[in-house]
Amino acid sequence: MSDYSAILAALGIYLIFLLVVAVVVYVLYGISHMKALKALGYDKPWMAWIPFANYWALASAALNGEDSIKLFGSLSIPGIVFKLWWVIYIVITRIPKAGGFLGMVLTIICLGTCYIKMYARLEGKDEKDEQVVGYISGWIPLVAICKFLAGKYDA
Repeated sequence: MSDYSAILAALGIYLIFLLVVAVVVYVLYGISHMKALKALGYDKPWMAWIPFANYWALASAALNGEDSIKLFGSLSIPGIVFKLWWVIYIVITRIPKAGGFLGMVLTIICLGTCYIKMYARLEGKDEKDEQVVGYISGWIPLVAICKFLAGKYDA
């Protein structure tokens, strides 16, 4: 009986640790993205703290007042579709077997494009120079957190 108690105690400690890590990452995400949105002059940087609304804010900041966004040089996506890409993600991930992969590709493309445009504007570089790190940030948002927190941006 004591073996089960030890396993349950270890599991409880592990779950508490995961909860603490999740809260820390969420707070760092909110702080870093709010900082970047402020530096870009976005009028509602507090949206960085709200799940799914943060994607709207990132897309709005990436669009920078334009009606559409160009993907891969020639594919033009209307702004509202780009702001609501996460709705498509929710639907597409319901496809058996391929849904998870298609959802990951959609996330990398849409979120990565937001990061590419934001990095280019914040650092005064060309978007082509930021493509690799932008798409990696779309796949692993921890990269964006570190990049935004380390950046010296004027709000």
